[in-house]
Amino acid sequence: MNPIYTITTVRAALAAGSRSVGYFYDLQTAKEAVEENDLDICECGYYKYAVIEEVYQGLYTYTFERKEHWYVWNNEKEQYVPCEKPERFKNTYGWSLG
Repeated sequence: MNPIYTITTVRAALAAGSRSVGYFYDLQTAKEAVEENDLDICECGYYKYAVIEEVYQGLYTYTFERKEHWYVWNNEKEQYVPCEKPERFKNTYGWSLG
């Protein structure tokens, strides 16, 4: 079974909100979309983080093992750059579906 790679943009605080903006069938294309800020997914810095999740078919498919790739917005470079999952989000899973 092949996964999809969902992209969700996330505000700086959990209560501030998040938004699933799309998905791709391969990880490299998803990474390029985030790193290149396609269609201004950061919305001029409004969404500080972006996360790519590997999601498999089915209901309630999120688990603690769901692979995540995190990015943080870099104002100087005007792009998302890879980062570790922020500490404030360590216990939150299922950003896009679930």
